[in-house]
Amino acid sequence: MSELSRLRIQRYAVLFFFFIVSIFMGAGFIFGSNEKSRPAFTLENDPVWNAGERADTLMPPLGRDVPLFVGPLDSNVEANVLALPVLRELVRRYDLVMADSNISKHFVSRYYWMVQKEVRGPWGMAETVRSIMNQASPVSDQIGWIGARFDEATDKDLTDLLTRLFEVEADNGQNPYQTFVSGLKKNPDGSWRASAFYILGVADTESLYGPAGEFSKAPGDEKPFFEVWERAIDAIYALPMTGTGESVHVWSFLGLDSEVNDEVNQTLPLVGVSFLLMIIVIGLFFRDWRDVLSAGLGLGLLMIWMFGTQEWLGYPRTQVSSMLPILLLALGVDFSFHGLHRWRKLATETGATNVARLLAGWASIKALRPALGLATITTMVAFGTAAFSSIQDLAEWGRLAVIYIFEGYLLLGIFAVVLRSGMKVSTYDYKATLATKLGKFGVFQVRRPLFFILIPILITAIAWIIGQPGTDFDVHDYLDSNSRMVRSIDIADELFDQSNQGEPGIILVEAGQDGDLADFDTLIALDGLMTEIRSRDWTYGDPTIVDLVQWQVKSVSNGGPGFRSKNIDSATLIPKNSADIRSILKDIQRSGVTDPDNIRSYTSARLVKAIAHIDAETGRLSMLSLPIKVEKAEDWVWMGAFKTDLEEILETYLDSEDDVTATLTGNSFRRFVYVNAMTDSFQSSIYLAIVACLIVLILVLRDVWLSVLTIAPVVAVSLWLNAGMNIFGASLNLVTLQVASLAIGLGLDFAIHVTQGIREQRLRNPNGGLEAWVKQMMSHTGLALFASGITDILGFSVLMLSIMPMFTMFSKVMIAMVLLAMAACLFCLPALLARFSRLANPPSQGSSGSNLKASST
Repeated sequence: MSELSRLRIQRYAVLFFFFIVSIFMGAGFIFGSNEKSRPAFTLENDPVWNAGERADTLMPPLGRDVPLFVGPLDSNVEANVLALPVLRELVRRYDLVMADSNISKHFVSRYYWMVQKEVRGPWGMAETVRSIMNQASPVSDQIGWIGARFDEATDKDLTDLLTRLFEVEADNGQNPYQTFVSGLKKNPDGSWRASAFYILGVADTESLYGPAGEFSKAPGDEKPFFEVWERAIDAIYALPMTGTGESVHVWSFLGLDSEVNDEVNQTLPLVGVSFLLMIIVIGLFFRDWRDVLSAGLGLGLLMIWMFGTQEWLGYPRTQVSSMLPILLLALGVDFSFHGLHRWRKLATETGATNVARLLAGWASIKALRPALGLATITTMVAFGTAAFSSIQDLAEWGRLAVIYIFEGYLLLGIFAVVLRSGMKVSTYDYKATLATKLGKFGVFQVRRPLFFILIPILITAIAWIIGQPGTDFDVHDYLDSNSRMVRSIDIADELFDQSNQGEPGIILVEAGQDGDLADFDTLIALDGLMTEIRSRDWTYGDPTIVDLVQWQVKSVSNGGPGFRSKNIDSATLIPKNSADIRSILKDIQRSGVTDPDNIRSYTSARLVKAIAHIDAETGRLSMLSLPIKVEKAEDWVWMGAFKTDLEEILETYLDSEDDVTATLTGNSFRRFVYVNAMTDSFQSSIYLAIVACLIVLILVLRDVWLSVLTIAPVVAVSLWLNAGMNIFGASLNLVTLQVASLAIGLGLDFAIHVTQGIREQRLRNPNGGLEAWVKQMMSHTGLALFASGITDILGFSVLMLSIMPMFTMFSKVMIAMVLLAMAACLFCLPALLARFSRLANPPSQGSSGSNLKASST
């Protein structure tokens, strides 16, 4: 068999292997896992999140809020939400919602103070006015309303009714109906106007996503996601309010996960845009359709492999993972630039015959293996640091990135070269002018290295002082600012006074596996704890299970039904006997309880289940929640101090209680630990990436000092980026917090090619001297790095088209990173190596310093 035939068979075998693997990857779209989604922003193995999950499972909330509000269509335009046509349109939409049995059946009936009766569905001022006008509420008699019914009412009638309601005064001296609306004003003619008011419904969680519910609580299950139901409500209320004479609109906070998923789906087409852009860049660089075909097929298969891998693994498409394909397309083009550029050089140098082309393919793969292989490994290591994050989205991102990078190397570093080696190659010298200029610039760095060293050191020192950017959880970083969700949040912040209202949180108190909180000493400690918390105004005044026990004791002593304990502590009204406490708890769980001193304070049996987990047969109290108010939930410094103060108080009152644990949880504390996890991930990813990559460099280069010099400019780039983000006010989010480790991974790719390029030239021409080696490296490897850097910039710029703000911010930061990495590696590293490394010395006889061979290049 001739050498040509052997090489062709070898080439066909490799291409067939890639063909088989591609079929397998593509099969993932058909046979892959069905798990495609989950709630956004989750944290794994965190005590606060785990406690919240346990509370939601064992003490499911009474209902799920369905919040909407009516306000101006534009915050800059005044509108009156109390106008009669507006109220009539709102009740019409309410009737539409309640007339749809598929929607209305999932609303829970609840007592509402505005009409002092049970109501269902989204209820606000409009429904209240109609109910009172139609004599369907006890409030009608209380305010002496004998006027027109709602459908026949005039503006004068409405003014009369609203005046009566706004004059109602509660026991605490406040006017509750006035405080319900925002921006309330009285016009000169006596009529009323307001800028906004809430419309609130409560969903029945059992029928919605309970065990026998119609929907699932989390996306990706067999049942439809419950936000389908929320969006059905929102679709009715979101219609334009034309014909009301007022520029008003109904806003909502419904369907967060669905909004995230929609924006992710709108971002996915950018992968196709990035692919086309990469093809154009390759065409402009190589000026040969064969190179474009080879690289294009490699990029196309890479997309199939990436999406197929995600399907096989069953990882959901998240905001973070949807960015990876674009990132890897740019990185894949880097591989193709180096591989095809080296192959063209070797093929043309050896005559460009059929055998020469095929041999050049394997020779270029082998010659680039030390540099390209090492760069692939370090990039995988740097990206893979995210896999250790407690944030599930980031952990999956890190795992997928490692796999995708290896796939990119196989397809663009090997497949594309093998495919191209069977085609003809032109022998003209393209880009000679740019290569010459880069070579001259390399010589200048060798002759004047101090300037190229001192300036970066000065910039790095300044960047170190500036420090890293802050972390927040601003919705504007994650969702489109023009989306309904974000606009609703922005307008609500402008219209409603949120001062001193805070956000609910809970203290989850749990007994051990065989423990019982129905104990006199435990309840006394919890009673003292809540007394302390109430004295600090850290609660909304909601009752606890301890309060309910005291109410029940008082109710029974006044002749009410239930178990009567004969051994009660007179100071606290808590039974001293655990068996008595359990008997009282069974009564409370079965029938609820009313405060004898305030008949309006009634806790239903269903609400009891939302604040305590009581065994129906034994009365064992295994879990309870204590409600607290988190006043400044968005101030992370304040949250840290508040959490510390609360934990100290918990230790004071519960430290002596054996087998009792207390955990701060709720949405406010979940966000707090999530933000802390982002900060920790940011810092740990930098340190881990630097250490891991340095170890890999030392193992491969077998030179500690050379490894340190190679990674030094890349570390400086990460510091420059952090400082730049801080200066320009860019905060850390799920995407930008990975920038530092990405800078290490992608920047080190550049640095390794520079270092290995000089070492390669040193081996090929031992007597040439450092200037000649750097010049040859810059005119060849430097040219490929320059082209791949420009390609990266164009690839990342595609993300600027995304509607997701964190992607556009990531695009800007990554473009800056590539520019800085190119500058550091092409315009600083050669000078650094010239001044401080031992590369200026000719290689010793028989020394290879790497796996490179002069003859292979």
